[in-house]
Amino acid sequence: MLSAVILAAGESSRMGRPKALLQWRGKPFIEHVCAALRSAGVEDRVVVLGRASPEILAAWTPAGEKIAVNLKPENGQLSSLRTGLETASRYAEGYLVCLADQPTILPDTYKKIIAAWTMNKNYIVIPRTLRAADSRLKRGHPILIPAEYRQLCFEGPIDKGLHWVTHNPSVLITDLEVKDAEIIRDFDTPEDYEALGPAEK
Repeated sequence: MLSAVILAAGESSRMGRPKALLQWRGKPFIEHVCAALRSAGVEDRVVVLGRASPEILAAWTPAGEKIAVNLKPENGQLSSLRTGLETASRYAEGYLVCLADQPTILPDTYKKIIAAWTMNKNYIVIPRTLRAADSRLKRGHPILIPAEYRQLCFEGPIDKGLHWVTHNPSVLITDLEVKDAEIIRDFDTPEDYEALGPAEK
């Protein structure tokens, strides 16, 4: 069994409003991410919210997703991941760590990452793709972490984030090359969001 942890607890300070509720193709970002996971067959889905949880839940209705609230989102991404892991199914064999501000990732990309992990369940799977700016391979999200590395997510320094887990000498890593450039695209500023264009919003 696989669980997905969707990180949506960030303060969105540069954007100025919750990124999870930004619209793309008539739906909020968070719905696109969750819908892609449903399409990929991930039944256990945990959305981690922060201080904007009342606003997000007033505008978006979960469709089977569990909701977890990070009471200290200022502690960063790793604290949100820990909150999500505590809510995820205790039967999970792995955790697909997703970002709420990546609504444009193709559902098929999630399926490819899951398929790669299924073949090597003791490996962390990190997708990577060619970055157009310099034609270099760059790692992105979502990342799939096997359950055997769950405890590492609670041991690392909170300020080091997930990077500490994925670069720990005890873990096994497989880089999965995908053609979906959206794995390295996220939306941090109003300018990033405007780049989508009015026709897509």
